[in-house]
Amino acid sequence: MKQLSRNKWGNRSLITIAAVVLALSAGCSSGTNNGKDASSTAGVEKEKPKEKVTIKVWTNTRHDLEVREGLIKKFNETNPDNIQIDYKVYSDNYNEQLKLALNAGKLPDIAYYIPDLSNADYPLDLNPMITPEIRKRFDKSALTAPPTSKNGELDRVFENVTTFKLVYNKDLFKASGLDPEKPPTTWQEMQQYAKQITASGGGKKFGLGLPIKQTAFWRYYVTYPAVVSGDIYGRDGWNAVTGKYDFSPFAKYVKWWIDVNKEGSVFPGVGNYDNDMIRAQFSEGNIGMLSAATWDIGVFNDQFPAKIDWAVADFPTWGGKVLGGPAYETAGGYSINKKTEHLNEAKKVWEFMISDEMFVTLAKKGLGSFTNLAAQEKSIQPVDRKGSAGFVINGKSTNYPMAPLLDYSVLNPPLKVGSIDVKKAGVVNDVMTELFIKGKELPEIEKGLQELGDAFNKLTAANVEAKTVNLNKYLQPDFKSLK
Repeated sequence: MKQLSRNKWGNRSLITIAAVVLALSAGCSSGTNNGKDASSTAGVEKEKPKEKVTIKVWTNTRHDLEVREGLIKKFNETNPDNIQIDYKVYSDNYNEQLKLALNAGKLPDIAYYIPDLSNADYPLDLNPMITPEIRKRFDKSALTAPPTSKNGELDRVFENVTTFKLVYNKDLFKASGLDPEKPPTTWQEMQQYAKQITASGGGKKFGLGLPIKQTAFWRYYVTYPAVVSGDIYGRDGWNAVTGKYDFSPFAKYVKWWIDVNKEGSVFPGVGNYDNDMIRAQFSEGNIGMLSAATWDIGVFNDQFPAKIDWAVADFPTWGGKVLGGPAYETAGGYSINKKTEHLNEAKKVWEFMISDEMFVTLAKKGLGSFTNLAAQEKSIQPVDRKGSAGFVINGKSTNYPMAPLLDYSVLNPPLKVGSIDVKKAGVVNDVMTELFIKGKELPEIEKGLQELGDAFNKLTAANVEAKTVNLNKYLQPDFKSLK
């Protein structure tokens, strides 16, 4: 694998590069001698065992649970500081659990970062903790304060490098009379493929799945797939070139999903199943095509081992021309609660969570690609991990600009899109879900998404006026979606 430069992706980059293992060190204090001769053991009190300190760590990622729990068990049993990590995963309701904990004054010591944590003034500035040794162990992009941070504070070390692709069932393609080596290249072709797979599936196998019980997955089934058609110039509806939100390009994709669902090409029960449920159905051979991300390498090899021959492809384009680079993003990472009662212990746990051992072990299992440099050669193993090669970042891959971190409380009462309050980032997904469930026609979808963009732009302007957002941090007038 080509070595990554410190400032730029290599041609085959997954920004996981080599480095030194960070040792968790603990000082050892001597017992007191109560005025006795220091050389004498008589009268020397034995050092009392350290009281156990429990550090609560919360996350919303379940796909790597087995590996992380194994390493945490080892840490709990071997660390010299009598620290016990209490590790909890909230995959379906993470944001809600954090809000409940915030209201109750019981936020965890360490949490997987989401924007709500910054709004709650949760993250400790990690800059003072980033030693030269840590800088050698991570790509520079992982240690650069994001535009969402306050005053250049580093609220987490970006740990993940994620790509987004289409996965498809080659066995179902073949059984349906489709060429298993030719995935769809346009959305229109994908619609026809889905219909053909469903027609030959005997009521048991379907062309597509749509896990919108977790509404965030509109990002994976509309927003990220739209990039190769040139419909995005920033994440989550943000256009970094114009400095405005614009959700209108997504209208045709929402309508597409309404149409294929009406045709019966989507696995039944849309809205009742989450991503785990639909990925399990794909692995069983009951679904032809799904949106997937880098972490799904581990899902389809380990969590729900695929009983099928499956492959990875770029998303299809809308009009037949590639007008944007396939998306990847650096994201994720753990933040320390600045108000934790056990700051020293929390720091040691955080160091463990970003250790080379953690990332290399995850990478070997195909559970992602990482900014940790020691995991570079472990992240993509095409021979050992089926599907891995399809998620490699190539020279055309694009990291799309981050959207502003908005304070929704600056407008009270909140703006509305229809009956939905614009009071959280997830409202984008809520609006798409409502449009989908109601089976709206294209003009109504376009109107709803236009109203959504107008609301976000008013909210952005209010944030700028309130000085809660510095818009200059999020502007990239020269951004190109295709290299």
